[in-house]
Amino acid sequence: MNKSAPVGKTPAGAGHFCAASLEPASLRLVPGSRQRVPEGAPAAFAYYRSMLRVQLLETGARPPVVAHPGEDLGYDLFALGTTVLEPRATVRVRTGIAVEARHPETSAPLGLLVRDRSSIAARGIVTTGGVIDAGYRGEILVLMTNHGDAPVQLNAGEKIAQMIPVPVLTGPVQEVETLEESARATKGFGSSGR
Repeated sequence: MNKSAPVGKTPAGAGHFCAASLEPASLRLVPGSRQRVPEGAPAAFAYYRSMLRVQLLETGARPPVVAHPGEDLGYDLFALGTTVLEPRATVRVRTGIAVEARHPETSAPLGLLVRDRSSIAARGIVTTGGVIDAGYRGEILVLMTNHGDAPVQLNAGEKIAQMIPVPVLTGPVQEVETLEESARATKGFGSSGR
């Protein structure tokens, strides 16, 4: 069983790129392009094919999937190996993949947020951390905490979290003497009522 072993050497045959895959695999060609969309989906959903590039780093790694492109907020991530989460312990669960996300229309780099899947959260497991900078090219590791009283086993190939693309809006920082006025001003905790 894998207790979040460090990233090892890439085995022979791994390390190739693939597009994030779909469930199910019933696809049709979009007229005037080389992109494919699910049967019945409008051509406008074709962007998903180039939005996320995935590098498989290990044998057995699976690319993220999106069941309903253009509707689902995130891509489902899979566990690379079987991992046991002990009670109240936090573990780095390996996915065996590296990713690059770009805006489908502008090609601007996108960051990614790793968040809970509802089915995993219902088992008392929470995904923590989870900010993936647009320039990060290492393996995606998912920090998972078991808040229950019993060990929980995550199996190889099980969907463990979802990865949500977000725009990168950071820029230079400017130090100033005053800030622009706002309605809330300095009112903090509880100031908006209960």
